[in-house]
Amino acid sequence: MLRIKQLPTFDSVAAGRKAVVDLPLGLRYHAVWLELGNNAGTVGHEVANTIPDLVDDVVVKINGKPQRTHTGDQLNQLNGINGTLFLASASGTTGLANRRIYLPIWFAEPWRKNQEEVAAMALRANGIETFQIEVNVKAGLAAPIVRGWYEYDYDNRPIGLLSKFIRQDYSAVGTSRDITTLDKRDFIESIHIFLSTDGKYVTEVKVTANGEEIRDRITAQQNIATLLGRELIPDPNGLRYDLIFDYDDPINGALPTSVNGKPINELTLKLTWDSAAAGSQTAIVKRTGPPE
Repeated sequence: MLRIKQLPTFDSVAAGRKAVVDLPLGLRYHAVWLELGNNAGTVGHEVANTIPDLVDDVVVKINGKPQRTHTGDQLNQLNGINGTLFLASASGTTGLANRRIYLPIWFAEPWRKNQEEVAAMALRANGIETFQIEVNVKAGLAAPIVRGWYEYDYDNRPIGLLSKFIRQDYSAVGTSRDITTLDKRDFIESIHIFLSTDGKYVTEVKVTANGEEIRDRITAQQNIATLLGRELIPDPNGLRYDLIFDYDDPINGALPTSVNGKPINELTLKLTWDSAAAGSQTAIVKRTGPPE
């Protein structure tokens, strides 16, 4: 049976500051919910209070090392790929002080069709020294609110494997490039490729691993159709390319990057943009493996 409890108080909740909460150890975490707001808007003096207006980066740390790094908006986008039920919800009136946004950080994966796999990646906070969540509060907010609650049960096994979101930036120059510097460790569940800094989007992706073609040159629209056919919800405009290896649902469908404990020799991600790029490219890689 799952229990639900309020998060401990975040420290330093102030505009332009990093709010940090230390979570209790010895529990198995299925989800952590962030409650966000700006207690300043009044009728006639409304304030902007969407997720991007309220927070920048949300970082999950174990023993002081980031395990998940994404903006609040990126987190919500990635949650939404699995279905609208997993997006943030809200209460109150947009622009007013009573507006609250409830943004989940999923550790368990309730979208899995196999019930035994739903809780497989729930985070067992055992055998570690610290488990923290950092929320970078947007500058300029008059009265920011950061608090929340968590869903948990008990499992006394060591932490084991967990799902990590590793954000990486690559140069985006020209019409295409090969990325060969992806870490060859863990199982890669998915790679999510956002707009480049100069507004270019990926139109085609190819993946090879140890010389084997894992993904042929699949266009953004072909990828969208494939994911929709598996009840996933990619970006319908193709501005974010969601390269999902376990798209057919079983948790063991992720891409292995080692054989018998040794990294594979080659892993190449080829990106093609809609036109010549001249900036940098952000990608968030979802990995399953031991803590960083």
